[in-house]
Amino acid sequence: MVFAAGVVVITLGTGVRLVRAESPDYLRIACDYADAMIAQGRDTYGSEHSPLFAEALDRSTMRMLEGDALKKVEAIPREPWGVRPHDRMISGGNPQHCENLYQVLYALAELTGKSRYAEEADRSLEFFFKHCQSPATGLFWWGEHAGWDFHGEKPIDKPAGKTHEFYRPWVLWQQSWRLAPEACRRFALGLWEHQIGNHETGDFSRHAAIDAHAPGADAPYARHGGFYIETWAAAYEKTGEEVFLHAIESVLDGLERARLREGGYLIGGSKRNGGRRDHDLSLAVSLGNAAATVPAALAAKLRGVATTNDEIFAKSFAGAGGAGLWSNAYGGSPLAGVADVWMLRYRQVGSDVYRRAVVDAADRYRTSKINLGEPLWPGTVGSAVLLMLNAHELTGEKKYLDAADRFAQEGVRLFLADGRPLPKASHMHDHYEAVTNGDTLMLAFLRLWQVRNRPEAKLEWIGCDR
Repeated sequence: MVFAAGVVVITLGTGVRLVRAESPDYLRIACDYADAMIAQGRDTYGSEHSPLFAEALDRSTMRMLEGDALKKVEAIPREPWGVRPHDRMISGGNPQHCENLYQVLYALAELTGKSRYAEEADRSLEFFFKHCQSPATGLFWWGEHAGWDFHGEKPIDKPAGKTHEFYRPWVLWQQSWRLAPEACRRFALGLWEHQIGNHETGDFSRHAAIDAHAPGADAPYARHGGFYIETWAAAYEKTGEEVFLHAIESVLDGLERARLREGGYLIGGSKRNGGRRDHDLSLAVSLGNAAATVPAALAAKLRGVATTNDEIFAKSFAGAGGAGLWSNAYGGSPLAGVADVWMLRYRQVGSDVYRRAVVDAADRYRTSKINLGEPLWPGTVGSAVLLMLNAHELTGEKKYLDAADRFAQEGVRLFLADGRPLPKASHMHDHYEAVTNGDTLMLAFLRLWQVRNRPEAKLEWIGCDR
């Protein structure tokens, strides 16, 4: 019998032997995931139903967790699975946690010719942008800490639940502006007015209140500054309003002052005692993206700062070592995730140092075995698949495509072996939870299928796991 796609179970006496068959149908797996989320993974709770996608689901019932199952999942400690309890959104949804689900839906519309996938993504995003925005600040109930409660039709009531902090860059601004332009404009203005604590210096905190004016100025992380700059660049492209250019320059100047005069970009803690480093490649990627939509003089300034980061990286890079391969806990990232950022920057500038770094990282993974000693996230395996595809894109060598398939088959075995359409939250946890990036695994499956079967397809895969 077929135990999981591409794996046949043969029973010999009292033993079981797994025999590798053909690769799974990764397009079918991605479609099954998307179909299940569209049909059963939506907000059908409380007094007002909506097209928003649920953050956590019972994989057997396709319902939000309740009763003993909910208590069991709520009791999962931070370690070793790596998610802080107050960052979870079990009672509702959060589009920044399922950004790659939206990318999967838009890509499936192109690959299958079925427009309903894109239409359902549009419905979900439009509802969120038009219904889940603070009237006080214009900030959305999303990100690292906040979400929307499906039972109460309101923000999730939880520790830090009123705190605005980007979880990752929002890469769907083009779709968002098309669907809800006024809400997007209000958010971009709110990000300037209510997130940036000092408009003169550009200093900010990555944390701000969503429901009231309470910005800080003591934690201007470079990565987050890049997310803001991308947001304002998109807003300027759509509106032409000068305030967004002023916001970009203010924050950019503040970050450069920190790099040159304050010991480097802040990466942890606060300005008083936080950790710093001399470059930030996520920031460089954001600046490269933003430069495409702002006036020439500001674009040159953005590219100049990004190039400085490239130069510092080139001088310091000594091989893809250091980072662990399979841990994706809070505060850290596996090497594959880091290397995917290198690939984003390579696509912008074509630097050989980034090419070598990506291939070096891929070689570390290619001959390694997945570490199952601690809970493994589906997104971690997805990042490894994407890294192999990136190395294949750079070199054309089949060994990387084969490695991508090997890791993808492991992903099927670890997270989908029971035939259910949603991936497990980890290989040790049976429910589905978006915060462990199951959608990244599905996006990786779909990209692998496209490379093998539709290499001519012109799809925009925007890396957001940074």
